[in-house]
Amino acid sequence: MKAIEIENVTYKYQDGTTALNELCLIIPMGAKVALLGPNGAGKSTLLHHLNGLKLPQSGDVKIMDLPLTKRNLKEIRKKVGLVFQDPDDQVFSSTVIEDVQFGPRNLGMTEEEIEDVSRASLGSVGMLEFKEKPPFHLSYGQKKRVAIAGILAMKPDIVVLDEPMSYLDPQGKDEIAALLQGLNIMGKTILLSTHDVDFAASWADMIILMKDGKILATGGPELLVKEECIREAKLHLPTIARLFRMLNVDPLPLNEQEAIRVLYRMMEDKEGVSEL
Repeated sequence: MKAIEIENVTYKYQDGTTALNELCLIIPMGAKVALLGPNGAGKSTLLHHLNGLKLPQSGDVKIMDLPLTKRNLKEIRKKVGLVFQDPDDQVFSSTVIEDVQFGPRNLGMTEEEIEDVSRASLGSVGMLEFKEKPPFHLSYGQKKRVAIAGILAMKPDIVVLDEPMSYLDPQGKDEIAALLQGLNIMGKTILLSTHDVDFAASWADMIILMKDGKILATGGPELLVKEECIREAKLHLPTIARLFRMLNVDPLPLNEQEAIRVLYRMMEDKEGVSEL
């Protein structure tokens, strides 16, 4: 089954700005997807179409074969959980536990189910001990984890995140990356937008490059070392790839593991030449 299928979707804002321009995209179930592109590419607008926050003005969106329509919004939002870029837009209740319970309660779960799922979701993001704290007492990274817990409590099949790494310190980024990896192992399809090419290269198994409301290219992480695509998307090569480009290495490594293999080969080649 396809997790997400988008066909010829167009969306224009009231000022005439075209955010999505006959966009087509297919994402398989179970994928870890990183969506990259310059500001104004249409990334957030695309994400907002995936749980019905916005509806296409033309074209079609299907979530697990279910068409995105006003009639289907409740079912779509059970399948797709959307985490906003700024957790302050999403975390607003007087305590952490109340915030996480908000979504399940709106879905009509019983009080027993709400209690169980909210505690389990907070536990999965490492925030159960903070359940009685007011959200405004939390750090930015902790608020992000609470926002994710609130989405997980609704048991979606697909988790969509808008810039989940923004404004986080290195440890916070590592914690979110580990959390997303764990969710994918649990069977969730994960789609996120990011400007962090290093994270995308090491984490994602599918890369989507966007510009001007259209898809420039889709593929595996190796897409991030195709310099023509990267330039057109106004990005830069991953840090490791930039380093090895200066050493005239081809093909360029994407991450630490690939870089280590390249270094071993270089060392073996050097030893072979020395023996000759």
